[in-house]
Amino acid sequence: MKRNEKMSKWKIVIGVLLFPFTIMYFMFRGIFRFYKSDKYTKKHKLIITCAVFACFMILGAISSAMAGPELEKATIKNIELYKDEEKKPEIICTPKDAQIRKIKYTDYDENIVSIENETIKGLSNGKTTIICEIEDEHSNIIKSNKFTVTVKLTKEQVAQKKKDEEKKKKEEQKKLEESRNTISTTEGVRIKDYCKEIIDSVLKSPSTAEYPGSFLDPLNDWNMVKKNNLVTVSSYVDAQNSFGAQIRSKFIIQIKMNDNGSGKATYVQFDGEVLKGTFKK
Repeated sequence: MKRNEKMSKWKIVIGVLLFPFTIMYFMFRGIFRFYKSDKYTKKHKLIITCAVFACFMILGAISSAMAGPELEKATIKNIELYKDEEKKPEIICTPKDAQIRKIKYTDYDENIVSIENETIKGLSNGKTTIICEIEDEHSNIIKSNKFTVTVKLTKEQVAQKKKDEEKKKKEEQKKLEESRNTISTTEGVRIKDYCKEIIDSVLKSPSTAEYPGSFLDPLNDWNMVKKNNLVTVSSYVDAQNSFGAQIRSKFIIQIKMNDNGSGKATYVQFDGEVLKGTFKK
């Protein structure tokens, strides 16, 4: 029983899907048989054909007459609304009895408003201009005037925005303080390369320099401490001296960092000798 019910449902679905093709098939078959039939003379066939075309033309004229006048102008007033509020623009058509078929809104800031189902919704505080493209029943497309949508905030929304901004500011300040007192691996490698450039300029034979650190542990034996954007680096280098002997020399460098990641050495000590600045604790 259930199987027969399923079969019947499928037949109905197939019948609905094929219905337009079935109608077209029988229509063209009827036309073909009409012109092939010997029941009617050529004169009768011509008269019937002309009558059918005349009916179609009359129906088209009636439909066009009932469609109303063509749209000449469309005007939309400026709109004010609050955030999360929705409004449907009032379109003033010229002539008044012109019928609208389709509406499309263009050239607006999607961060300030959203438009769905011909309804404008406020998203954030601000202003945006909008142009409306309107298609009438005669398939003519007319552009409206450029109207302005102003989105405001309620007192509650203003208070919430201020609260959110203060929270964001505190989070950013906390993050900034952390960055001023911590060194990431990426920043550490950048500082290491900068220190190597400074020490290479001091060495007698920089091409023989060997610094600590490896591919897997690039900051091994590089002691770095960051306090309020002042980085103190201590490490060593193995390099040949003026006599060609490979010796190890220790160095200390202090770098005053900026919040954007740049920095400049303020103190350089190499092999116990101060070459630049004064050490700061």
